[in-house]
Amino acid sequence: MAYTKTITDANAYYAVSNHVRSFDWANYGTDERTGALAQAKREIELFIGRDVCDPSGTDKFRDDYAIFEQALFILDETVRTTTSQNSAQMIETAETEKRERDYGVTLSPMAQKYLARQRLRISRGS
Repeated sequence: MAYTKTITDANAYYAVSNHVRSFDWANYGTDERTGALAQAKREIELFIGRDVCDPSGTDKFRDDYAIFEQALFILDETVRTTTSQNSAQMIETAETEKRERDYGVTLSPMAQKYLARQRLRISRGS
């Protein structure tokens, strides 16, 4: 199924009644959130090696939730409000560069959890 989620879906995901970080999401401008969602979608597709898709009613792991979490992660890592101006400024942070260098991936921990398709299960034989 093709991916059809929009900023409206992300805003619903980050609603006060649904997500503890709703205030953080809402503090970013619409343009920044829209751009972060587009970038997050590209990053998730690169990570999983396929196009993202809308979830079915039974999906436990969700491409859309991973994108929403990754978008906030991108905003937190790259957008800072300066004290001299009252507008967001895009910057690359040392944390982002260190994560890329150390882990080779910049996906948020929550995005990775939503993408975890397989779990390792160890059982003892009888």
